[in-house]
Amino acid sequence: MQSSESTLIASKQLLEDLLQELQTNNKDLSVREARDSLNKSLGLDGCGPGLSDEEQRLQADRWLSWARQKHQLKVVTAAVPQLGISPHLRTAVVHDVRVFTRHGPDDAVYDANKEFREKVARGNSFLEIPAGPDRGTYCVIHALKKFTGGLGDDDDKDRGDNHTWKRYFTKPLEEATTVVATRKANGEAAHLGARLVGGKVVLCGGSKNVHMLFTQRGHIEKYKESRYQVAREVCTAIMDLLDDMSDLHRQRLESFLVHTGYTAVFEVLQPHHQHVEDLSYLKRSELRFIAWTSTDLEPRSNSQLCSMAPHMAIEIARTMGLPTVQYELVPASEVETRMKQIRQGYGYEGEVLYFLDADGAVIGLLKKKTIWYIVIRAIREKVRNAAQAYTKKSDFDINRSDKKLRQRIGEIQQWLGLDEESVAAWRDLAHKFLHWIINNLRTRHVTMEEVAGVFPVVWNRFLSDTGLSDHVTSQWEEPEGSDD
Repeated sequence: MQSSESTLIASKQLLEDLLQELQTNNKDLSVREARDSLNKSLGLDGCGPGLSDEEQRLQADRWLSWARQKHQLKVVTAAVPQLGISPHLRTAVVHDVRVFTRHGPDDAVYDANKEFREKVARGNSFLEIPAGPDRGTYCVIHALKKFTGGLGDDDDKDRGDNHTWKRYFTKPLEEATTVVATRKANGEAAHLGARLVGGKVVLCGGSKNVHMLFTQRGHIEKYKESRYQVAREVCTAIMDLLDDMSDLHRQRLESFLVHTGYTAVFEVLQPHHQHVEDLSYLKRSELRFIAWTSTDLEPRSNSQLCSMAPHMAIEIARTMGLPTVQYELVPASEVETRMKQIRQGYGYEGEVLYFLDADGAVIGLLKKKTIWYIVIRAIREKVRNAAQAYTKKSDFDINRSDKKLRQRIGEIQQWLGLDEESVAAWRDLAHKFLHWIINNLRTRHVTMEEVAGVFPVVWNRFLSDTGLSDHVTSQWEEPEGSDD
């Protein structure tokens, strides 16, 4: 289907179409809640921001002007390649904005800066068109705000306390009435937005910090710089998804993105680049929808972290043929029990918990990882470092690597309050895996590329070869830490 203004479904018709399918597919869904969410999203019946182009331009100009004054924010500007979409894009540029740190992850910056937590998403992209009827700067991607978890729940964080995550809530935790528990996909961040330019639907997609404009597969390869590597993979997965869609589903998706200005937030699962969960069953990279987020940069209230309740967002995404993460609704009074169940999980990363207040607004998000994932990810990092040192023959000492593994698992024991028996089992497994890896690198039965790129495949091969199991039963009591 060629994207153009004439193929867009009018807002009111889109609302009725989506409502009808929502009712057909999910009898338990509240029709009133669904209609309210769609009215607000589409700016109908006096609901929602319904920002004019002029308001969008002014917001974008103010936001970028503010960002350029912050030394901890980095604005990267890149020219849009000659795509042949519209003459108005010939001199256009895209500005990507992110929190900047010279070393390590951005957690410390977000932890210390309330303004960044409120205004800077993990994915901020602006399209600037210098000339023509669409002249101006517009926010085309504004993804999920930064959120975190306790010790062990953030992959890049190994110090702090078990209460920092509460700073990222817009209201006290006690105001939550319902929790939406979504399965955490073990992939990379991916974003999709859309805007009319010269009467044509132009897509904007990419990874956490790098985005590109495109309307067809051939446009993706025009972004040749190395910084676009992950963004190219994401946008290829987007094109695969769009090509697999029916014309109706693609029309609904593009119409919804244009009318709402929303960003569709996904995780992309890549069989050629696996973390801890085994994705070998995939024949190609695939997307999993997570949430809709708003590009309204000056919302009337900062108390809403998503454009709508996540379970409603997922159900709406399904009416457009989007593959989604799974979810369950949990009463807030039962969230402690749910978090214990997550910790005990096996074979998956964990869950993201969305906390909703009585009005259905998302007031906070929390990552909760399985013990299985936390420990195996730590083993992966330490063994990968050891394997790199071995292949480079640079002062490699297997006993030193073994000691680092033991220490890391000991740190995890402190974070999570793990029992001695399970810690001993994990240390034994890690010790044997380290020696198995080095032996197999020596005999060339395993390559460094496999260790770095498809770790779960290598891990499962180790378990199969040795007859060992990573299904370790743990007892634990997580430290409360400090509220300071």
